Amino acid sequence: MRKSLAFIASLGAAAAVLNAAPRTAHADVSSWFTGGGGYGVARSESRGEYDRATALSFSIGVGTTPTSSVVVGGLVRTTTYFTLGTDLDLSGRIATGGFARGQWGLAFDVGPGWRSWKRRSDYGGFPLHAMIVGGAPWGLQLGIGANLLNLDGGTSAQGAIALLEIDLLRLTVTRQGATDRWWENPSPAGGRVR
Repeated sequence: MRKSLAFIASLGAAAAVLNAAPRTAHADVSSWFTGGGGYGVARSESRGEYDRATALSFSIGVGTTPTSSVVVGGLVRTTTYFTLGTDLDLSGRIATGGFARGQWGLAFDVGPGWRSWKRRSDYGGFPLHAMIVGGAPWGLQLGIGANLLNLDGGTSAQGAIALLEIDLLRLTVTRQGATDRWWENPSPAGGRVR
């Protein structure tokens, strides 16, 4: 009998807590999911020359609410230089609210990378990657980035890249503003900013 009363009391307490919980959640986050291509260069330490390569890049990340004027978050980016190899970067991001809402804006990414290149000892194995990304309506963006140094202290990891990308989440989920005249987003993530 005691076990039954304790069970019923527990169910009653759980029901009271659930009844007191808010009915709606307001924790929408900014989110990014991009793909694109471009062109990059990387310095070969042994030859003292820059090698050029076409590049394909994808990134995914999240940040604070897109309704803020400044959004802070993080992302993972993979970039394949077709004649050299692939970089994997883990970056922190700071972006303008316009960028996060799929309109005009800027984002700055910086963080460590790892190279899976065959000759990574000649190009540096752990570059510090930085990129500035200019965002336009409809999820379009242009990224200009650089590898600044090698974080493991070995061979320098100098290089640069330019990418033209489309962000599918800036195009659909978070998009609001002037583009609503042509394709309305009835419920943008984070709520509508007036």
